[in-house]
Amino acid sequence: MQQTSPASYPIAVRKIALVVSHLLSPIILATVLLLATPLRDSSVRWIESLVAALFTTIIPWLILAGAKLRGKVTDMHVTVRHQRHGIYAYTAGLILCGLLVLLIMDATTGIFLEVLSILLGLAFVAVINFWWKVSVHLAVGTYVVLQVAGQQIEMMPLVVFFLAVLSWARIRSYQHTATQVCGGVAVGIAIHYAHQWMAALLL
Repeated sequence: MQQTSPASYPIAVRKIALVVSHLLSPIILATVLLLATPLRDSSVRWIESLVAALFTTIIPWLILAGAKLRGKVTDMHVTVRHQRHGIYAYTAGLILCGLLVLLIMDATTGIFLEVLSILLGLAFVAVINFWWKVSVHLAVGTYVVLQVAGQQIEMMPLVVFFLAVLSWARIRSYQHTATQVCGGVAVGIAIHYAHQWMAALLL
């Protein structure tokens, strides 16, 4: 599928889509999910969620910001596919370090599963990235919104609305095709159910 030229979209619409993309970026969504884990799982301590967020999203984001300042990546969303390999590698290394710190802290299973699921999602996207550009925004966004919704069926309309808005933003900002967006949604759903499966085994 061919991406439509950004010139074919009204400038104002594209600007709005870019703002939405920034506000709902993977870093922001994953950080909020991790920091708010104690609100969804009372067994998780706040210090555990903070450590998880530091190693999983906050430190990787700071390194990415440094790479952007040095011109190593073109933008903070790393939209150029070949620039993503190194980002994925060091992020995975930091997440593994975070899991080790959580182990030393004797952290609860709930926060381990959350971080491990994010690492699994990163691995999925990294492998796909070798031959295709899948939407990380939608992969993370789908996982996060499904985790928040949990088993509450009444929240499904809000889940669909959230994914529709994020999908619109990524397509209208000329960052992804509809196929790449759908691929991201599929990855997010798969990781959510992987989390559910691991939780059924360990909790």
